[in-house]
Amino acid sequence: MRRTALLVVVLALALSAANAGATPLPGRLSTEIPGPGSGLGVSTPRAKVVKSPVFPQLPGAWSHAEINIKVAGVPHTLILDRGRIVDAGVDHITLLETDGSLVTVPLSDQTIVSINGAPALRFRLARKMKAETMRIDGGPAVRVAAKSPRRL
Repeated sequence: MRRTALLVVVLALALSAANAGATPLPGRLSTEIPGPGSGLGVSTPRAKVVKSPVFPQLPGAWSHAEINIKVAGVPHTLILDRGRIVDAGVDHITLLETDGSLVTVPLSDQTIVSINGAPALRFRLARKMKAETMRIDGGPAVRVAAKSPRRL
C-alpha cells in the first residue's frame, strides 16, 4: 500500500513539474502531434499543434491506476487500464484485465491509437490484442497503445 501511495505521489509531482515547465522525471510526459488544420493531407493556411499526454511509465504488473494531477491549477484524474481486448467496436473497446475484471473504455474521434508503436485507426483494434488505455476524468480514451499477437 505504501509503495502504491509513493508511486502516485511521485507521478503526480512529475506531471505537475511537466505542466509547470520544469524538467520532468526521465521519459516524456507529453508529446506534440499535428492537430486539425496542420496541413497533413489537407491544404490549410495555418498549423495547429495539440499537446497529448504520453503514457507514464509505471513499474510492476498493474492493470488499473488512477492518478490525480493538476493542469493549470485545475484537478484532473488520469485513468490507466491495461489488459487484453475481448471486444472492439468503433466507439469502445472492452479489456479483460489481469485481475479478471472487464472494463469498457469509450473511444472518440480524438482518440490517438497506436498498434505495435505505429499510428493506426480505431477500427484496427481487434480481439486478442494487448492494450493500454488512458482516459482523463472518466471521459473517452485519449490514447490507446495496443500490441498485436500477429503481424498486421
